[in-house]
Amino acid sequence: MQKRQSALIVKGTPATEGPRTYAVFGVMRGGTTMVAGVMRALGIPMGAEINEDNQESAEFADRPVEEMAAAVARNNARHAVWGWKNPNAADYLDRLWPALRNPHLICVFRDSVANGQGLNRWHPMGRIQAVQEGLLRQQRNMNLIALRNCPAILISYEKAERDKALFLEEFSAALGVTPNRDAFDFDGFMAAGSYKRLDAFYRTPGAA
Repeated sequence: MQKRQSALIVKGTPATEGPRTYAVFGVMRGGTTMVAGVMRALGIPMGAEINEDNQESAEFADRPVEEMAAAVARNNARHAVWGWKNPNAADYLDRLWPALRNPHLICVFRDSVANGQGLNRWHPMGRIQAVQEGLLRQQRNMNLIALRNCPAILISYEKAERDKALFLEEFSAALGVTPNRDAFDFDGFMAAGSYKRLDAFYRTPGAA
């Protein structure tokens, strides 16, 4: 039975063995960077040419759909299990769907007011409009999750950050991997604040 403080809502039954592809999305300034970084620290490849500040792969950053489809094929060939992070992935996932191998959706949610404040700081548009933009984006994300017959993991950023140990336990179990806390400082990386680089949180030098 899921605990009240759990950060996850799970749709369907996520695969924990065999090939699968994770798409991490949500809202800009909404916690997707933290989630993608945790996945990388758990050993899941998240695309090539990773931006170490926002955990996004250059293969999926403002690329034409045809180029992203080619990147999907390359990653399928390299990895049985992999993923990528882009807050706005719902804008193009339908067009990539035929290329995705056993797709799993991971959608990150953040308090709408906090998200609006962060979004307005980075992309000034007015605080009320920023809140509205975030809500409209998440509605689009939920439509995708509801319509696609595939496993999905919905994550509360606030609850994950508040109870890091429980989030890591439940999230890693849903992904089918085991966290190595001796090798990586998950709590430090997940702490609220500015962007963090993964290599600063490996406990053994050169382990990244």
